[in-house]
Amino acid sequence: MVMSRGVPSGMLAALDGPMHPVMLVYVDWPGGAQRAHSNFGTITWGGHDWTGVGSMGGVTLPGEMTGIASDDGALTLGGLPEVIDDLLSVDPRGSEVLIYFGLTTVRNGTTLVSGPVLAWSGYVDGMVSTEGYEGQEVRSTITLPVVSRASQRLRPAAYHSEADQAAEYPGDTAGRWLTAALARTTTALPKW
Repeated sequence: MVMSRGVPSGMLAALDGPMHPVMLVYVDWPGGAQRAHSNFGTITWGGHDWTGVGSMGGVTLPGEMTGIASDDGALTLGGLPEVIDDLLSVDPRGSEVLIYFGLTTVRNGTTLVSGPVLAWSGYVDGMVSTEGYEGQEVRSTITLPVVSRASQRLRPAAYHSEADQAAEYPGDTAGRWLTAALARTTTALPKW
């Protein structure tokens, strides 16, 4: 099975050799968008600079959804309190999150092999901050729970139909699977 839809040819070719993955994270932060990546240094992509956070940041993507409740993931960022305190002054709940997967030319590099691909999109579902010691220095950490939809109380709906899938990818049967899964979910809901 070939899983190549939306993956640039340069990235596909790079997957055959030694890979140097990078995650790029966009958060529509109140007061100004934040762009970061999992390596060090600055990556320029899409007309913007993405700041490397290295080991000071982390991404946990939500798992596959098996029900109508959204599964939580998390974004974390640590650093000195004077850096983190500015971020704590706003409530980011409901802010859009886009997470991209890319490959760099060298380990921990800043030059992308090709444009990254969207791996996940969702929303910030709150913010938790903690402080602790790392050696003699105080370190602050922000954790942003992220979810695949704005609220678990939203009525689930299919925005991508079988006809949409067939038009974009002729011969693909994923649309039929989506329709069948939606029908099973609807019939499995309790009747009150």
